[in-house]
Amino acid sequence: MSATAANTIDAATSPAYGIPSELELNRIARFLVWFAIISVLFLGQIAYNIGEFPLASDLLSYALIVIYLLLSGYAALSVPSLFIYISAVAIAALRVPFATSTTSWSSFLLLCVLYAPFMFRLVRRPGLGPVLDYVLKAYVLAATIIAVVAIVQLVAVNITKLDILTNIYFVLPKEVRGAGTYTFYREGGGGLVKANGFFLRESADLSLVTGLALLIEYRSQRRLYYLALLAAGLLSSFSGSGMIAVIAGLLLPKSWSRTPVFVAYACGFVLLIVVLSSLDDPFLNIWLGRFSEFGKPNTSAYARFVAPWEMVQNSFNSGLFATWLGKGAGSYFRDLATYRYTYEVADPTWAKVTYEYGVVGLLLFLALVIVRLYSSSMRIEACHFLVVSWIGFSFLLKPGYALLIWLLTLIPKAAIAPGAPRHEQPP
Repeated sequence: MSATAANTIDAATSPAYGIPSELELNRIARFLVWFAIISVLFLGQIAYNIGEFPLASDLLSYALIVIYLLLSGYAALSVPSLFIYISAVAIAALRVPFATSTTSWSSFLLLCVLYAPFMFRLVRRPGLGPVLDYVLKAYVLAATIIAVVAIVQLVAVNITKLDILTNIYFVLPKEVRGAGTYTFYREGGGGLVKANGFFLRESADLSLVTGLALLIEYRSQRRLYYLALLAAGLLSSFSGSGMIAVIAGLLLPKSWSRTPVFVAYACGFVLLIVVLSSLDDPFLNIWLGRFSEFGKPNTSAYARFVAPWEMVQNSFNSGLFATWLGKGAGSYFRDLATYRYTYEVADPTWAKVTYEYGVVGLLLFLALVIVRLYSSSMRIEACHFLVVSWIGFSFLLKPGYALLIWLLTLIPKAAIAPGAPRHEQPP
């Protein structure tokens, strides 16, 4: 952070990361924020592969920005998060030696590394508004660039049918391609190839990245050209993932007292879907037709929401220990290979955590994420979006998404002085 002309600070006696009143990011901090965001959105597929693990710049930027915060003198430790983290890690570690499935200590260590920073954020104090604004604006700008790329890509790919335009993966040398199996190329309704933003792995990633930025922009500055581009980028993904998360962000109650309102909105939304489905409109069918995928193996919806439940049922059928404490770190995909399913099975967080760390592990890790999100200064709609995304999609061991959650929730609640400019519209 740097002092303004009206607010100087003695660098010899005060931390270089902040000032007593209103704080602003210095050049190093701004660089780290941009490095983190660019790493997540643009550089995620460039990696040095250690076995099957792609060591990409998102993990490096995560480590650097956390270290910078800790050395700044303005890091605060969340005691509830500390206890939750220690409990979750202890249970996960004790389960591995007694697991009946093949487990992985490297998977366990990665989990520890990704979620340890959730215990730390900026110390609670007035004057952090500019920090939050800078981080949010940087993310929205980067996501808007991705949205523009996706719009151009949607047109170019469907006209030229060139694989090289479907993803940066096909451009990169084999030596720096991130390991892993992903659906870079997926067709939507009518044979239309979905956009993925070129730099992101899948169309679902594009929909989540643009959906979150759309929600943040809508609840802050509401610049029409940003909203239009982000909405177009979201639609070009032809993926329901971001749509589901955005709807959850807007409809989930902001407090327990608003639960009846949420129920009314949810019922109205379901009724609207039923009415729109009855219209049999070709454009709407591209989206609403996706509901039929829940009953069809080897479709996106089946792989993400139905097939994982079958894996969890297998875990529950393995006994009381497996149900409550899981089958051990890294066992999900190792056991999946032995079940010989003939269709695609994804690893959404809820299924992977329940399978590997049990119901107890799911509750503890979910509590860690919830405490992190809802104790931050992020708008509650964005918190809803992130918690639904984390639970419902394959984010557990993705460094980029752990970094994104950590970075966007860096500012604690009530750390922005009353009357400080937030560039937000009234709710």
